Amino acid sequence: MPLNSFLHKKFISIIETKKLLPHNSSLLVAFSGGQDSLTLVKILFDLKDHYNWKIFLIHFDHRWRSDSMLASKQVFKYAKLCNLPVYYFECPEYLNTEESSRKWRYATLINTAYVNNLKTIVLAHTATDKAETILSNLFRGASLDGLSSIRWSSQISKTIYLVRPLLNFYRSETTWFCRKYFLPVWIDQSNYSFALSRNRVRQELIPYIKSYFQPQFEEKCFVISSLIAIDVDFLEQEALRIYSVIQHKELLAINYLAIKLLHPSIQSRIIKLFFISHLDLNLNSKQISDMIFFINQSILKNINIKNYILGIDDIWLYIGVAQIKNKK
Repeated sequence: MPLNSFLHKKFISIIETKKLLPHNSSLLVAFSGGQDSLTLVKILFDLKDHYNWKIFLIHFDHRWRSDSMLASKQVFKYAKLCNLPVYYFECPEYLNTEESSRKWRYATLINTAYVNNLKTIVLAHTATDKAETILSNLFRGASLDGLSSIRWSSQISKTIYLVRPLLNFYRSETTWFCRKYFLPVWIDQSNYSFALSRNRVRQELIPYIKSYFQPQFEEKCFVISSLIAIDVDFLEQEALRIYSVIQHKELLAINYLAIKLLHPSIQSRIIKLFFISHLDLNLNSKQISDMIFFINQSILKNINIKNYILGIDDIWLYIGVAQIKNKK
């Protein structure tokens, strides 16, 4: 098994400690051609035979730049050099924002993994990405969940896991790694456009913070996010435990009197879980806070949320389908 660099050893240590990428796994690896994803693919390829991994790459061409096809050709060349298959997808033209394209990428990743029976999606997010995400989410007024959103592993379906094995790598380390092994890094010019707020965070804000406030800012963000994730996991487990007790055995209903006795943090998680599990409906923070207010005041009566109506019957908060009156 090749241990050519300290990053190989670091990678092996984390995947074995956290049991991220077991032997005989089939991996779908997002590959952009940038330095982080090149580092990931190179290390996975070096360890492939030892762990008996089957590696499949997936590449997304957003067609936002005139040179995007050249970047894709670079990806294909490296994949051919490693003898790794590539799934290639072009972004639909109507998806012209960062958020819409991100949702499309994740949906495509999950669908490709499902259709091809690939159990693990592997992304090249690093500790530097984690620091950027924390700042970006903080500016948006995110909850604790948003501040701990990038995790080592997440189960996104009954059979598919999303894994980020480079979360303790830093961009300075992946830069060094690519230079050491002469990897063909494709420079994405859009990463230097300050029209995108994330680039300002990356290119201006974080270097400023590291220069004048905290030289180890990325490391500190990693620690803070990990601590928050522990608290979030506890809250989610506690909410799930209580939810399993207070939900109706047959109907779409939960015991609202029991909810009134709970802490607001658990209340909001149970309400969110109730709607996601039964209706696949992800409520926003205002809808949840309004509902908790009405529950605590016992004034909830026939509240409409999209095509559903909420009501109270005895001790139960239930969901029904709203009747749509035909216009004559």
